[in-house]
Order: sequence, then C-alpha cells, then structure tokens
Amino acid sequence: MIVPRNRQRTNRLRHESLDTYVISNLMPALTPAEWAGVLAKRANLEAIRDQFLDTPFSPHAVAALLLYEQPFGFSAQDVEDETQVAAYCDVMAGENELAGKSAEAATFRMLGGRHQERAERIAALLPPMGPVEMPAR
Repeated sequence: MIVPRNRQRTNRLRHESLDTYVISNLMPALTPAEWAGVLAKRANLEAIRDQFLDTPFSPHAVAALLLYEQPFGFSAQDVEDETQVAAYCDVMAGENELAGKSAEAATFRMLGGRHQERAERIAALLPPMGPVEMPAR
C-alpha cells in the first residue's frame, strides 16, 4: 500500500511468544516512484553520493553518522537480536543433523550465517560499546 508522505502508517507486528505488539511508524525512505527515478539515473545517484562524500569520512563512516540515533537506524539491541537468532539457528542445525535431517540442518546453518553476518554489519555502523577514550588535544 502506498501512503502519502504526510500521513504516518502504523505497522503492527504481533510477537507470539511475548504476546505483545511492536509498532512502527516508519515510512519508507523513498517512495517506489522515487526509487525508480533514482535507480533509472545512476549518474544522479553517484552525484548525490559525491556530495555526501565531500568530507574526511569514508562512505561507511558517513552512513554510520547519518543513521546514528535515528529512529530508522540501528542499535546494540539489533546486534544482540541477530546474534541470538544466529545462535538459535546453530542449535537447530545441530539438532536437525542429529535427527538425520541434513537438508534442514543445512538451511539452519545458512540462515545462522546470514544472521551473524547481519549482526556484524550492523555492529560496524554503531559506536563502540563502553567508555570511549577521547584523543588528547
């Protein structure tokens, strides 16, 4: 469903084990038409990127800074969640392997690897955990 940018859309996702709802008021970053326009004119996309990269920071760093403390950004909780799902998949792979279900075990191993990789990519966009030493002036 396409929702005009000036209206907020609420998504309700039911979490069965907690019997709670997670509510998201996030709108897509770009409308389908905007995505189509940007992707159809790759030179314009590169020009936009070049404008943002006129800093001493890498594209990775700029992405991290733009996402930091934004409601559509990432958090340490996201890293923890993805890591827990990866661990669960590892356990399930082992259980399925023991039960002689090698195809299911392979699927869980593949999914666990994806979740672990996602956790690492998200963590790379976050500030370090714990106290940060400030450089001397």
